[in-house]
Amino acid sequence: MIKKLYRRIFLLIMVSLSIIILGTIILFAVLNYSNTINTATFMMDRFIGEESKKSPNGRIEDYKIKPETVIDGVYNFLIQDSIILQSSASSNDKTINEYAIKIAKKNTEKGMIGKYIYKVRKINPNTVRITFVENEDAIFYIKTIFIISGIISIVSIFAIYKLAKKVSKMIVKPVEETFEKQKQFISDASHELKTPLAVIEANADVLENEIGKSKWINYIQNETESMNKLINELLLLAKIESVDNIKEYKQLNLSKEVEIILSMFESMAYEKQVDIISKISENIIINGNKEDIEHIVSTLTDNAIKHTKAQKEVVVELKKEKNEIVLEVKNMGNPIPEEERKKIFERFYRIDKSRNRDEKRYGLGLAIAKSTIEKYNGKIEVFYKDNFTVFKVTIPN
Repeated sequence: MIKKLYRRIFLLIMVSLSIIILGTIILFAVLNYSNTINTATFMMDRFIGEESKKSPNGRIEDYKIKPETVIDGVYNFLIQDSIILQSSASSNDKTINEYAIKIAKKNTEKGMIGKYIYKVRKINPNTVRITFVENEDAIFYIKTIFIISGIISIVSIFAIYKLAKKVSKMIVKPVEETFEKQKQFISDASHELKTPLAVIEANADVLENEIGKSKWINYIQNETESMNKLINELLLLAKIESVDNIKEYKQLNLSKEVEIILSMFESMAYEKQVDIISKISENIIINGNKEDIEHIVSTLTDNAIKHTKAQKEVVVELKKEKNEIVLEVKNMGNPIPEEERKKIFERFYRIDKSRNRDEKRYGLGLAIAKSTIEKYNGKIEVFYKDNFTVFKVTIPN
């Protein structure tokens, strides 16, 4: 949970600052480029007086290149359907002729290419007049601006990364400390409660032997059993969320483990008049802990059987899809309301509180299962499909 929170805060800071700073740098570079091109083309218009010669009728004759407009470093082209009709450049200068054809095919008004700044005047849909000005100083300035902007962007991303990491840790640290204290409190309190509960349970048994069965003693024993179950679940939750308590993983035949676990629920399913149908692919291997696997499968199977109507079925399917192990536990019962589907994985959350209390269910089973699955970088989701409520577990393999 803490890692997820850290990643979310880190990404939020990283993306937000990157958009602001990189956006500013890009805007600066684009504005400089645009300003340089506009200035150059404005001076070009003033120098050769082309703007005054525009014809409202779009006649090619009005745009033909006149000898008196030929200036060193300035090249004019009259192009129709990608064919040069007239040019002030030498026919031997292949580079600028190629530039002219290339620009004529584009739908641009001005820009830079090679060592030239150009402007395009559209005469009619098929004909354009292109003016090139050789301006190495302006080109060098534009390239320098882009190089500097690129360097600043790289440095900024590195600085943002470091800053986002530091700030994320600062924000998460108080939450992490509180969470650790909460886990420690749950663990300590649970351990402390086990001893008095054991004493109460033992005394209730002795009292029952002396005076015989009594509804009062029965109440004590039932509540003691409920408290023991709750304490054990709290201890298991604290244990799963503690990195120090993660046992060394080993290669397990998941297919066989799931089959063994399902066999333990046959009597429970028989009492509930529920059929368990297993679809287990053979020899699926996982690197994990046996207790974790037992808890995930047992929790989901137990939950499915208890929420399945009589004469209906529970389907447990285990398969491998690409690089993932997929476990699906389906049951035919009342669908979980859509607004409740994410909440059922929260601690102590119960849809039917009174019923679950009677069955000694405290809303920790699915929370523990989810925490266990996330230890394996997996995920669990629930949805309703084809009259089945489906709990789907996906674990990378």
